[in-house]
Amino acid sequence: MSTTNARPAFLADCPIVDADVHIHEDPRDLALFADGTLRLALEASRVPERWLDTPGLSPLTAYDPPLGEDAGREIHVVRDAARLRADLDQLGVDAAIVFTGRLLGTAARQDSTYSVGIARVFNRYLRERWLSPGKGIYGAIMVASQDPKASAREIEQCADVEGVAAVYLPMASVYPLWGHRQYDPIYAAAQAAGLPVVLQGYTQVHPVFPYQIEQFDTALAKQTISKPFGAIANLVSIVTTGVLARFPDLKVVFTECGVSWLPFVMWRLDQQYPWLRHEVPLYREKPSAYIRRQVYFTTHRLEEPDDARTLVALLAGIDGQDRALFATDWPHYDADHVERILHLPIPDEWKRQILGENARHVFKLPGLARRESAVAMGTQDERSAPHGSPMEERDRCRLVRATLVGRRQAGAREKGE
Repeated sequence: MSTTNARPAFLADCPIVDADVHIHEDPRDLALFADGTLRLALEASRVPERWLDTPGLSPLTAYDPPLGEDAGREIHVVRDAARLRADLDQLGVDAAIVFTGRLLGTAARQDSTYSVGIARVFNRYLRERWLSPGKGIYGAIMVASQDPKASAREIEQCADVEGVAAVYLPMASVYPLWGHRQYDPIYAAAQAAGLPVVLQGYTQVHPVFPYQIEQFDTALAKQTISKPFGAIANLVSIVTTGVLARFPDLKVVFTECGVSWLPFVMWRLDQQYPWLRHEVPLYREKPSAYIRRQVYFTTHRLEEPDDARTLVALLAGIDGQDRALFATDWPHYDADHVERILHLPIPDEWKRQILGENARHVFKLPGLARRESAVAMGTQDERSAPHGSPMEERDRCRLVRATLVGRRQAGAREKGE
């Protein structure tokens, strides 16, 4: 299949930003940035895909493995910046925000020493090995919920590093929820640095609300509820404890949770607010007004109603054109693609906002430019096809993944690996 660098005219001058891609950290690489016992532990790893020894913390760990329509898929992981840039070019993405791929579940740990230490190690590794604004690679530093004061200092130390665009707050199994006042030092530091905080959806089974989903036998059930449950619980906590009022310049982003959960939360909060407003005296408006100003969400993965107009109406009802950030969640099994947004029955101006302009505002990327190396969103025939008839976007992502895996294998053969 041939591609061309042409884009729809309304995107000709609009860099496309992917607000959520994941890297695959090797513990031996992280060890180079660690000290003391943590370095010894990372260096001692002999089974990289189980170095945390917890099912589900690695995309290669067989924990409720996704099979379905793509049972024979090749695993594709991103281990260095050059490979990531090549992947992004193939996906038609100009810039991306990089997140950890193997430390998403650190909030479940009780050991603050480990959590603070591994966060610092990851942030050093991110700065030295990945961040490259000139190539469109930005990153989210991670912090430890277990020690908010140490995390605030980490934000202050990293805030001026070129390429740092956000602060990742581990959400899965965090205790207490992110609205608790003990986290105020983190929010204060992020607000002062002008960095948004990002809460990442993650499927995990853990005896902490709302991740006690051990009664569900299937991966279908767990994948359906874990991420939105986490988002609902943490956003309600953040709103009802007054975080958005105490930190009016703070931006909060939820990733990998879809969008249908958000209007439910907004409507429920507004419905109860008239009777219980005395509990949130800092608020001068309905809770939804603060959410509309300060909360954002990514498009991975947008729900798929039979009639796409239902989704469009939902987006319009919550000012989604201003709050949605395009994201692929590359290279995970259900990675999304630019075409998904292009084929929504929404105005071209909305597509510009969702695919790039909103992210440039949230992550403060004013000087971002188009990259000629980023390929088109499909073939010319696909772009000119009417809505409803383009190649399925999941097939497009499968094709891109297969192409990249094939190139990697061919390179390995040439090197005699």
